[in-house]
Amino acid sequence: MSNDPHVAKSRIASEGLKNRVVRHTSELVRLAGPIVVSRSGFLMLALADTVMTGRYSTVELAYLSIGMGVVMPLLVTAIGMIMGTLILTANAFGGEHYRECGPVWRRSLVYACILGSGCVVVGFFGESLMLLLGQTTDVAHDGGEIFLILSLGLPGHLLFLSSSYFLEGIGRPKMGMFVMIWANILNVILNWVLIDGTSWFGPLGSEGAAWATTASRWFMACSAAGIVWYMADHERFNIRGKLTGGFSSWQELRRMGYAIGLSVGVESTAFAALNVIAGWLGKLPLAAYGLTLNLVALAFMIAIGVGSATAVRVGVASGRGDHQDAALAGWTGLGVSSVGMLIAGISAYFFAGPLAGIYTDDPALLREAIISVAFIAWVFVPDGGQAVMANALRGRKDVWAPSIIQTVSFYGVLVPVGYTSAIIFETGVVGLFHGILCGCTVSLIWLSLRFHRLARRDIKNAEARNLQ
Repeated sequence: MSNDPHVAKSRIASEGLKNRVVRHTSELVRLAGPIVVSRSGFLMLALADTVMTGRYSTVELAYLSIGMGVVMPLLVTAIGMIMGTLILTANAFGGEHYRECGPVWRRSLVYACILGSGCVVVGFFGESLMLLLGQTTDVAHDGGEIFLILSLGLPGHLLFLSSSYFLEGIGRPKMGMFVMIWANILNVILNWVLIDGTSWFGPLGSEGAAWATTASRWFMACSAAGIVWYMADHERFNIRGKLTGGFSSWQELRRMGYAIGLSVGVESTAFAALNVIAGWLGKLPLAAYGLTLNLVALAFMIAIGVGSATAVRVGVASGRGDHQDAALAGWTGLGVSSVGMLIAGISAYFFAGPLAGIYTDDPALLREAIISVAFIAWVFVPDGGQAVMANALRGRKDVWAPSIIQTVSFYGVLVPVGYTSAIIFETGVVGLFHGILCGCTVSLIWLSLRFHRLARRDIKNAEARNLQ
């Protein structure tokens, strides 16, 4: 590996386009596979909660859906704020500055604790927040309880991701995957005990599901941190070394965090806004929106995995000054994501009934949900594509532009179109997904154009320097 652009150019010329694409695809799949499992694990936690609560009671499912829907923007905003851990680790690793990787992880842990504590404080105002959002008294009370319980697990969730991002940045995503698998097993066991109750205590319903997820998140945090701390080559990455540089050494992590946090926060609050609108439509539409969005989010994990792997590949190539390879890594990521999301979309369209039936056996809810589940087949490719291209830009440390693009796309297109279709044109739950389709399509096109322009500029600048 070399930072010399002449060496990089010579290697690229000798390797050939076909071999480069194969190499990037192979590396993306190798990285993305465990990341997809790990990120899907977050959704599998929610899926288990949703399915097991839905089987218990449709009303309890509505409370769980609103609680999850409102807590999600809080969680993903905080997740975005520590995502700089992945990018900075990948850049340091790509540039062979291995001893800089460990301090990135250590600073990220402290940052995760601070952000997680803030989330817990907000959790105590869940009921008031839901009343402010126009929910009925019973939905606000019970949904607020879910919100508080889930918020208690958010610090653990963020601490796990700090370790997981570090491992992914150095090309070792499998350990985070294994932790997530065990956490899901634990969550299902706890759901089985807490939702329906036992001979020792009565059923807790949706609150039991929330407590199970919170306990599982803290299990993930402790397990992943232990893996990093005791890794065999911890000396190589300076895992236990003393932090230096003071508060100023956190500057780049915070700068990236503010931008990425804004970006994913905007996206999640836009989806949460649609969740609130679904609540205005009634408990049945709210439950239908919740289970359909859970399927969207589950498929979206393909894009999240590919997007994270793309950020790593772009970050590593950028770290060694190889701009042509960085550009190819971004476009390869988009291609891999599009294929995966297309397969998911086709599956959703042809198996809408069985998929909705996983969540509920309530005939009224099934009739409502099958329509929206069939429609989301159109949403998957643009939704996944815009996430991958945002990560490709972040991998080259372009973090503010994706935030602006996604803010305009989601609040200027996604929410207004969703509200107009669902409420004004009275299309119901499926109208909310009309907004998601339009907003994600605009975001994908805009982000792709920016990545193309910046990639061409970087390559031209590198070629100009080579001629000097």
